[in-house]
Order: sequence, then structure tokens, then C-alpha cells
Amino acid sequence: MKKTPFIIALLIWTATAPAQDYIDLATFDYAITPVNTFDTTDATTTLQEINGNLTAPIVINDRFTFLTGIIYENISAAFDPGRKEESVTGLTLKLGANINHNSKWSGTYMLLPKISSDFNKISNRDFQLGGVVLMKYIKTDRLNYKFGVYANSESFGPFIVPLFGFYYLNPTEKIEVKVLLPLSVDLNYSITKNVRLGLNFKGQTRSYHLNSPAETEVDRYLVKFSQDLYTYFQYGTKNGFNFQLGLGRSLGRSYRIYDEKISLGLPLLNFGDNRTQLNTDFSDSWLFKVSVFYRLKLKKLKGSAQINKFIKIGHRPNTY
Repeated sequence: MKKTPFIIALLIWTATAPAQDYIDLATFDYAITPVNTFDTTDATTTLQEINGNLTAPIVINDRFTFLTGIIYENISAAFDPGRKEESVTGLTLKLGANINHNSKWSGTYMLLPKISSDFNKISNRDFQLGGVVLMKYIKTDRLNYKFGVYANSESFGPFIVPLFGFYYLNPTEKIEVKVLLPLSVDLNYSITKNVRLGLNFKGQTRSYHLNSPAETEVDRYLVKFSQDLYTYFQYGTKNGFNFQLGLGRSLGRSYRIYDEKISLGLPLLNFGDNRTQLNTDFSDSWLFKVSVFYRLKLKKLKGSAQINKFIKIGHRPNTY
């Protein structure tokens, strides 16, 4: 975490450009790296990750949309050559609102309470509380900008990250660009109505409390730091289901165990970081990813008064 910048995974509902006429209501993905070698031994481990995201925006009126949903994350691997395979899980509740302030500005305000641990037992150390404020400025019908901040009470200490991003759709609607730094970059090209090719970068920093101390270790936690770059093939069906196959590489990845905290974490700097790592890193490797998500096309919902009203005021909800 000292050698590379913090990259966080912030899975939130947010409004995108008016040209983006869909909502991803539910997503599920499975990623696997079959062979990961440790830095100081010939031992290997298989890394598997499962993620799910359910979003339920509820339109109240022309200005206010209530946002709710849940995020599920699970990681399983041997995090040290001398340890058996372990599993850690995160469950995040999304509670917030999107407010349309005027024709140019809107804001997403989200509270993100979370349980993040190995779930061997549940204590107050397993709970985290986060939140995000993300403002959107509409430049044109095909371009908008986003500015905001994310904060969370991670197991290693308070963590604060400024956010910047933009959305762009070219005039032919073939090229789509979605950026939210330091979270993600997605570039995709539409070959046909149902087929897309894309390049995706995702970064994450997550922490999980470990409830099974070994020997004299107490209050241990695992910090996931990953930067994944992969290409993908996407096929969408007429009924809204989309299937994505990805192949890529992890960059500067680590899953480190500590039992001490820092004073404050920022994207490029940690304050009060005197921690000693309690496990051994394993190397970067190739990853394979399968994703399934349900995409609701708003333009098909002409019979819904609420959805029509939502479209007219320039909102296009989407989950990153």
C-alpha cells in the first residue's frame, strides 16, 4: 500500500449522461486466477472472487429519486503459504438519494453501512460505515463530468478519496467511455446492436476483519489492493440479459494481513503507518472473468409515467 497508490472500488448508483438510456438493475460476476505463486516459496494458491450488485432506484418526483440496494463481495484463497484457504465477505447496504438541482447539476448522496469480515463470528469490529457525495455536471447531451468524495471507516483506519470522472458517447453511438477515477475506466465499441468489445480497468482497496487470531495476533484484518486490466466480449439479448467474458492481468496486487492501524489513508499517502505485514505476498497473474447483468432499456418503458418523467428531466441511472 506504500508502493502503489490506493485504488478503491466504489460500487454506487449514479446518474450518467442523457444519451445513456439504460439501468443496470442487477449484476453478478465471477473471477478466478488459477495459479498464484508466493514471493518467497514455491507454494501456490487459487484466487476466486464473487461479486453481486442489486440496485433499486425509486422515483419520488421530478427532482428526487430514492436509492437503495445491496452489494455482495466474496474472496477465497490461501493468504499465506502456511495458511489454509480462507474466505472473506463484504455485505454493503446502499441508502441514499439522487437530487436534480437544476438542468445542469445533479447530486448523488449515499450512505454505505457494511459488514466486512471472515464471518466466523460477528462483532463490532466487523462493521464499517462509509458514504459518498458525487456531483454531476451535464456539459452536452453526450458528455458529462462528475466530482465527489468517498469516505469509509476501514479496518485499517479512516480512508478518504476524492473522485473525478466523466461519461462520453460519440455521435454514432458506437464508442462509449465511462471514467470514475480512481475507481474504473471502461472503453467499449459496439460492433452490432447486441455485441460489444471493451477494455476495462478496475481498482479496489477493501479491508476485512479476521476473527480467528493465530498465536498472539489480535485484531487482525486483511487488506485487498488490486488493479485489474482486462479486455472483454459482451453479448446482450433482447430481453435485457447481458453476458460478458473477460481476460486480463492483475497489476501490483496484494492481499496483506495486519494487526495495527494507521491514522488516515489518502490515495497517495498514509499518515501514521508503522504497520508490520504478517503474511507473504503472492505475485500478479492472469485472470479470467465471467459477468451476467440485467440491463433495463428506459426507452422501452413508454407505458410507465414515472419512467417517462425520469427520462424527461435528463436522468439516466446506472450502477458502476
